[in-house]
Amino acid sequence: MKKIISKKLLFFLIPIAILMILSLLNLYYAPNISNLYKDFFAKQIIWYILSIILFTAVIILKPNFILKFSFPIYLFNILLLILVLFLGKSVNGSRAWFNFGPFSFQPSEFMKLSLILYLTKVVSQSSLKTNKDHLILLARIIIIFLIPSLLTFLEPDTGAVVIYFFITLGILLTSNIKKKYFIILLSIGLFIGGILICLYFWQQDLFIKIFGSSIFYRIERLTEFKKGGGMQIENALTTIGSAHFFNLPHQAHNLYFPEAATDFIFALSINHFGLIAGFIILGCYLFLDIVIIHNILNVNNTSCKIITMGFLAMFLYQQIQNIFMNIGLLPIVGIPLPFLSYGGSSLILFFISIALIIKLSLEKEKYSYRVFYR
Repeated sequence: MKKIISKKLLFFLIPIAILMILSLLNLYYAPNISNLYKDFFAKQIIWYILSIILFTAVIILKPNFILKFSFPIYLFNILLLILVLFLGKSVNGSRAWFNFGPFSFQPSEFMKLSLILYLTKVVSQSSLKTNKDHLILLARIIIIFLIPSLLTFLEPDTGAVVIYFFITLGILLTSNIKKKYFIILLSIGLFIGGILICLYFWQQDLFIKIFGSSIFYRIERLTEFKKGGGMQIENALTTIGSAHFFNLPHQAHNLYFPEAATDFIFALSINHFGLIAGFIILGCYLFLDIVIIHNILNVNNTSCKIITMGFLAMFLYQQIQNIFMNIGLLPIVGIPLPFLSYGGSSLILFFISIALIIKLSLEKEKYSYRVFYR
C-alpha cells in the first residue's frame, strides 16, 4: 500500500513541484516589472506552506470526514458569499475578497470545492428509477449551481461563475441522468440566452433594469479581445513576442502589464525565462491532465470518480482559459493558472482537491458513498 501511495503522490507532486518553483522564481523577479509585486514572493511562500500542511492533513484524514459534511460546508460558503458582498474588500470594481491585514482570501475559490463535494453527495445518493427521479435530481443540481452563481455574479466575478458551470456540467455528464433531459435543459438554456441577446440589442433599458449598467462593462471586456485592444493584452503579447527561446531574468523585456503575477503569470514566465518556460508549463499541465483522466477511467470508487470529474472540468477550463487569454485567443477574465499564479485561495483549493483525489482513489469499493454519507 505504501508503494502505491508513493507512486500516486509522485505522479501528482513532481509536476506540481516544478510549477511551484517556476511560480516562486517569477514572483522573486516580478518587482523588476512593478513595485506592486514586491511582497508577493514572501506571501506566496507562506501560502505554499499552508497549502502543503492542508494537503498533508487531507491525506492523513479519513475521506468521509470531509465528504460527510459537504452540505454544511456548502452552506457555510454560501454565507461567506453573502457576507463578502457587504464586508468584502473592493478590488478593481469587484467586491470578492475578505481582508486580514496583509493577506486576503476569496470565498468564490472555496465555493468551487464546496460545489464539487455537495454535488457529488447529491448525485451519489440519488436513486434514478423513474422519470420523476431524473427530473428531481436535475432540478436539485441546477438549484445548487444557481445559488452560488447568482451571489458570485453580484460581486461581480464572471470567471468564477463560468467555472461553477463547467464543474456542474462535468458532474452532470458523470451522473446517470437520461440524455433526453440534457437536451431539454440545453433547449431551455438556448431559449433564455436568445431572450437575453434580444434584450441586449433591442431593449437595452429593460436589460439595464434587470442586470444593472455594469453588465455592459463586463460584456465589453469579453468582446474586446476580438479587436486586439487593451493595454493589458497588448503588453502581454509584446512580452511573449520579444522573448527568446531561452531567457534569463536580467535579459527580460520587463514591460509592465496589470495582473502579471496572477492572471498573466504565463506571459510573465515567458518574459523571465523564454519560450522554454511556456513549454515546461504546458508539459506539466498535460502530464497532470493525463494522470487525472487515468484516475477517472481506472478508479472503482463512485464518489472518487464524480469528484475527480468535477475537478478535471475546473482544472482543464482554468488552464485553457488562462493560457488562451494570455495569447489573445480568449477574453480576459479573472482566472488564475493552477499552482502557478500568485494567490492563497486558489493554491489551497487545488492542493486540497488533489489530496482528496489521491486519498479517495486509494479507497476500496467498500468505502462507497453509502459509507461517506450515512
